[in-house]
Amino acid sequence: MPPKISVIVPAYNHAPYIAQMIESIIEQTFLDIELLILDDASQDDTEEIVKGFADVCKKRFTKFYFYKKEQNLGLVDSIKKLVAMSEGEFIFSSASDDILKPQTIETLYDFIKDKSDYGLVVGNNEIINEKGNKIYWDKKKKNVIDKKLAYYKTFGDFLKEKRADVDFFSNDFGSYASLLKGNYIPNGYLRRASALKENIKNLENDIMEDWHLMLQCSKEYKFKYIDKILYSYRLHSTNTIKNTSKMIVLSNNTLKKEMRHCLINKLFILYIISRLRYYFISVKSDIIQFMKNRIRKVL
Repeated sequence: MPPKISVIVPAYNHAPYIAQMIESIIEQTFLDIELLILDDASQDDTEEIVKGFADVCKKRFTKFYFYKKEQNLGLVDSIKKLVAMSEGEFIFSSASDDILKPQTIETLYDFIKDKSDYGLVVGNNEIINEKGNKIYWDKKKKNVIDKKLAYYKTFGDFLKEKRADVDFFSNDFGSYASLLKGNYIPNGYLRRASALKENIKNLENDIMEDWHLMLQCSKEYKFKYIDKILYSYRLHSTNTIKNTSKMIVLSNNTLKKEMRHCLINKLFILYIISRLRYYFISVKSDIIQFMKNRIRKVL
């Protein structure tokens, strides 16, 4: 029989972290799992580390698959290949530098298994640093170690304030209209495989792949947020979330693909507002970069 859950992990140059990620999947309380890892031509020891877990993984999981690509083709290519290979009824996707809590998959699966109208379920995220230590954010999103100094104790706390227009505990969580304003879904989600396999076909490299897939899923299914820390989101120097200019370009490209759907469903005003928002973010980013360059020249 096919496994209930497919865990897919696109990996690239995460040798310092990937062992912790694999160990966290091995330690899941939910048993019926297949683990699929695809290395996007890493230039570090990612391949050797993953292969070191091969014997344990083959015993632990219903199916274990690992392959290293000969050339780097990007995250979208990895996700497409992993989803195509997966056999589970539900798919949990994890970054190769993050960590699952032992009960993560069991908690998410217990909610969604009998609810055919739901396409995604997710929990809260704690934040960890490069060493795997729990950290927090102050009001300016600066890392702090002391919890007493924290303004945001979890990633979910930050997202709830950033998107105060969304009630995370209502049916508005994950609605198309709310997601059109920007992606606010935490990391570490379990998705219905049938919806993901259908929506993955049109995924391209020039968009925010996670936001695009959220938007497509929200057109057909409801989302559920569980207010429990189920995932450790790791912050380090190479996180995509820190590359502001790249994210702005990809976000604008993502929105462009939604114009037709918004026209048909009478959401065009909301679409225009969202496009304008990212336009002004882009202008602000350009001005800041210009000023930084001027200051460097003066100094």
